[in-house]
Amino acid sequence: MKKSTYIYRSFERFWHWSQALVIFFLALTGFEIHCAYEIFGFKNAVEWHNAAGWAFLVLIIFAIFWHFVTGEWKQYIPTTKLIGAQINYYIVGIFKGAPHPTHKTIYNKFNPLQRLIYLGLKILVIPVQVFTGFAFLYYIYPDSFWHTEGLEYTALLHTFGAFVLIAFVIAHVYLTTTGHKPTESIIAMLTGWEIVDVDEDEVRKEHMIKAVENSVAGYYRIDKNGNYIDVNQAWLDMYKCSNRTKIIGKNYSITRDEKDLELVKPYVDRVLQGESFSGIVTNRKCFDGGAGQHILSVNPIYDGEKVVEIEGFVIDINNMEQESDYLPYIIKNSNAAYYRLDKEGYVVDVNDAWLKLYKWDLKSEVIGKHFSQFRPSDSAKDFSSLLEEVISGETISSIKTDRLCSDNSIGQQILSANPTYKGSRINGMEGFILDLTQLEES
Repeated sequence: MKKSTYIYRSFERFWHWSQALVIFFLALTGFEIHCAYEIFGFKNAVEWHNAAGWAFLVLIIFAIFWHFVTGEWKQYIPTTKLIGAQINYYIVGIFKGAPHPTHKTIYNKFNPLQRLIYLGLKILVIPVQVFTGFAFLYYIYPDSFWHTEGLEYTALLHTFGAFVLIAFVIAHVYLTTTGHKPTESIIAMLTGWEIVDVDEDEVRKEHMIKAVENSVAGYYRIDKNGNYIDVNQAWLDMYKCSNRTKIIGKNYSITRDEKDLELVKPYVDRVLQGESFSGIVTNRKCFDGGAGQHILSVNPIYDGEKVVEIEGFVIDINNMEQESDYLPYIIKNSNAAYYRLDKEGYVVDVNDAWLKLYKWDLKSEVIGKHFSQFRPSDSAKDFSSLLEEVISGETISSIKTDRLCSDNSIGQQILSANPTYKGSRINGMEGFILDLTQLEES
């Protein structure tokens, strides 16, 4: 896929053009010093050549710093892959209209031949020019401790390097005209934008990283020992943690109270065996001593066939009005059973996980029925007490109850119950149910 892409950053363009200008000026004054012509006069040519040498050295230092800070140095790692095809393209293919054997992307700006040439310039030609140039600048005959018979060979080496750079510039300018349009590469180096092949996998990874960083859902990643490796800003906000360094390296148990840790640990153990879970309703312990309730997903991260880490998202359900855009979707697809009752205890809504847990096929078979029908007869009184407490405004979390399924089997579960509001008035209750029987068996 081709796309107009911002491929050359501002410093990269500044470095490129200022380096070209300095090298051109060094060549112009340098060859005048060799008496190839007279433009500035010998004395001025020497002084300005020396000044340009210092400017070139400063530019090199800044460029090295920029390449290592941005990671752009990786673009120069040499490779022999497709180098034969690249050479054949420049010798023969380019004159026959053959397709380019390699494709430029934002992560691979240089073809294999360019990588070798640019690397050779950076680690060989330019260092030789700098060292031989400063040898001339600070050589004081005959007091220098490294004095030899003269600087003839140094001068020859410096001049040879200048010819190599000139040859490079000529070839470089010529190759910039071999794109789809003769001026395409030059315009790209002026504006930063160029139409290049886009690596969809790399772009997708970059977008995913940005999406996680900017997500309103909390993201976490922990190692096999349960220690946090990374969290995003939404996670820090949710847990009232002011600094990421306070949580990185700490065990996830510090963000759970004892009861909740018993609920979460079996999920973590099963994810390390390769399972995935989503829609787990659980509580968190915040850094300010407070607590909150959220929906949790847990997924394994593989290195080959081995699970090496786990990760997932945390969605706050304390402020359900603010989450109204995506909460219905989460509830519908949650692995945790969701229910909603009116003030009298009649079923208003359940999700698919609830139907599966209670072994009903259709939602229409349970909507409108009193919730006590889904409890064993000896616990009907307990349900009435629970309903009264929640309707009076209390929130109940992680209580152990029994359920009565459609096939008359009985299972154990952990239930949460929260009042629902219409305006400022409570009009019912809702909550999530986790199958405790399955957890205990595991």
